[in-house]
Amino acid sequence: MRVVLFQPPVFRREAPAALLAEALAVPRISFGDLMRTHLSWGTELGIRAAEIMNSGRLLPDEIITAVVRDRLHGAAQPDFLIVGYPNSAAQALALDQLLRELGKPLDSVLHLRLPEGEVERHVRRLAARRVCRDDRTHRFEPEVDQLLVDGVCNVCGGELYQRGDDNENSIRGKFRSHDAWLEPITQHYARQDLLVTVDAAGTSDEIARRALNTLRVHSPRPRSGPATS
Repeated sequence: MRVVLFQPPVFRREAPAALLAEALAVPRISFGDLMRTHLSWGTELGIRAAEIMNSGRLLPDEIITAVVRDRLHGAAQPDFLIVGYPNSAAQALALDQLLRELGKPLDSVLHLRLPEGEVERHVRRLAARRVCRDDRTHRFEPEVDQLLVDGVCNVCGGELYQRGDDNENSIRGKFRSHDAWLEPITQHYARQDLLVTVDAAGTSDEIARRALNTLRVHSPRPRSGPATS
């Protein structure tokens, strides 16, 4: 099965995408991982991308699609789950063309959409988040993390604080911006009868199981490997 996955930004990149890829028995292709590999290995694409990013410019669609093309060309496994691409309607058109060239059309485009109640739950959770002043990668959320000392980072002992944009109105606005950005892309795939929308409520396991069942109905093409429930 060949699937493009759009998931809410609140999910960590390994879930539920990793769970779904495992259940489908297909490789998970993350654009972010691909780009980091090109940068770290110093490939021609990586060097070009680094020059553009170091100048403060956004990567053009040409390079972004070239990174994905490089991964899909010659891949032994014909199926995949792509995460983090396409990021615009133009990139979606470029992916359509690329997959036509490869003879690997998409089976489905899966949109994990947060119901309104879940959006509000995540807004409250993120608004309660605290960040370490000494290392901003150390983040703590009262809903899932237990502090050993109130206001002190468990990892390095730094002071925890609330970022200026970690307030409910700002976070709610980011969710709205994400939905607005995604709308033209999902509409592109809806016109091709490829779009499948699944509520992203519950645990990662529950979301992956719900998505898998929906994909099986929407795209009954036999897969190259066994799937698990």
